[in-house]
Amino acid sequence: MSYHDTPGLGGRLLRLPGQLLLALVNATALLVIAACVLALIVLGRVETAGDRIAGTVTDAALARLDVSPADFKTRLDALDGRLEALSAQLADPDLQDHWEVARQLKELNENLAAIKVAAAGLGKAGPDVTAAAFDQAGELLTDALYAARGCESVTAPEEPAS
Repeated sequence: MSYHDTPGLGGRLLRLPGQLLLALVNATALLVIAACVLALIVLGRVETAGDRIAGTVTDAALARLDVSPADFKTRLDALDGRLEALSAQLADPDLQDHWEVARQLKELNENLAAIKVAAAGLGKAGPDVTAAAFDQAGELLTDALYAARGCESVTAPEEPAS
């Protein structure tokens, strides 16, 4: 390389704005990539937290009703079947006796009254369920922030083994 091949101060100054613009574009691209990765991580944690909170709220509501999820689903399916059978009988009144339809309507009203009582119980349990959901969401957020910071989560002290 000879002395004339190396650019002088004037040539360097002329290329400086282009190099600065290229450096800014590269830095912006790196920041966008980092933001996308962080957004994907946060979305995964939010989805997991949402699943946990939904499970907790569902369990709390079913515990308030004193019924298992399978039993609750069975009751709803049976009620749906009764409604369909009763609708078919009401569509063709000559097929069944009037007293049989009246008895089925009475049973249906009793089932609906039980559902109304259960719904009222759930309405009263609403603040408790909401408080539990917010507590769990707060704990999940705190744990996520500790994990993102690289700190250990604060846990209750362990009892000494004896």
